[in-house]
Amino acid sequence: MFCKNCGTEISEEARFCPKCGTEISGVKAQKNKEIKEDGTVKFQLKPKFNWGYKIITVVALTLLWVIIIAFWLSESLVELLILFPTLPQIVIAIVALYIVIKLVFEKLQYDALEYNFYTTKVEYKDGFLNKEEKELKYKYIREVTMSQNILERIFNIGTIRIFTNASSGTTYNSKHNNMYGKNGLGIHCIKNVKEQYQKIKELIDEGIPEE
Repeated sequence: MFCKNCGTEISEEARFCPKCGTEISGVKAQKNKEIKEDGTVKFQLKPKFNWGYKIITVVALTLLWVIIIAFWLSESLVELLILFPTLPQIVIAIVALYIVIKLVFEKLQYDALEYNFYTTKVEYKDGFLNKEEKELKYKYIREVTMSQNILERIFNIGTIRIFTNASSGTTYNSKHNNMYGKNGLGIHCIKNVKEQYQKIKELIDEGIPEE
């Protein structure tokens, strides 16, 4: 780019000519336009809590742990039943209460999740219990994937994972959003996941600056 006043070659990002000091017309306006565009949400994704899918997965996982604990205590289990004849009823009540509490908390968790896609970035927000926010610039995203296991396909939901250059794996923490290391996003329980995946891919591809 050249200064229209003196013809000196200048940087594309320069606001003023380094030789004559003339303001470069259009640069400031372009920057303001980019800021304005990036302040507008182009696409919002809010995962929906799927009761059927969550009940099956939570109950299955809970029963698995009960079986593991029962096997671990198998030698003393008979003695415990003799000492506490109502132990099975107590265990069933505790397990049922745990399942209900976990489902309610996960429902509240999902209601608070929000993923906002802008021109050049995606913002993740979680306002349940402890407030958490996260921002990823599209230029740092190296891969976007979509997956559905058999159970997810039955309920027509799926998972979208967004990896950054620093992402090191595909495991996720208990909040159902960020990968270990805080280097990516895992968005679960997405309805019509294939359509949402294509939309997100297009937004990210459009928002990544050309080299």
